[in-house]
Amino acid sequence: MTDTDSEKDPAPEAGEAGGEILGEQEETAEQEDFAEREEDELSRVKSQLAYLAAEFDNYRKRAAREREATVAYGNERVLLAILPFLDNLERAISLAPADGPAESLVSGVQMTYDQILGELRKFGLEQISAVGESFDPNRHEAIAKVAREGKPEGSVLAESRKGYLLNGRLLRPAQVTVAQGAPPEHFGQGSADGEA
Repeated sequence: MTDTDSEKDPAPEAGEAGGEILGEQEETAEQEDFAEREEDELSRVKSQLAYLAAEFDNYRKRAAREREATVAYGNERVLLAILPFLDNLERAISLAPADGPAESLVSGVQMTYDQILGELRKFGLEQISAVGESFDPNRHEAIAKVAREGKPEGSVLAESRKGYLLNGRLLRPAQVTVAQGAPPEHFGQGSADGEA
């Protein structure tokens, strides 16, 4: 090629340069598209990682609560098996004469009862006080209703079996007799206002 040919035909060089610019633009667009996809993927992975971290934290907390509950209430079955023995000791103490030849025996049974109850308190056992309290179905089991003048309806009159809590949770409800309101004088008749 001569000098005149190259001066006459500058178009081939411009076309090659134009093709290179278009190629660079396509390559830049592909790189930007790739970068966007990678950012989206990174965002998705970060979100998934945060979700898994929260799930693991919840699992760890739940496992700790379950361990605490096992420690606090793990001896529940053993205590339920012991309570009838305490009931029998209470009955023996309450039915024995206060004086006489069996006085030392009753005193020994009372000391044994107190010692057992003291040791069980160390494990979270508490007695529920019932007599004189208002009936609470969450803590008391009504075994009888008795009409009693001078006592408000729903108050606990007597306790047949003590109730117990274990670390604040009901272990066994107290069996109680509850005061009942006075029966209506004219059952089945209209009120004093003349209504039927």
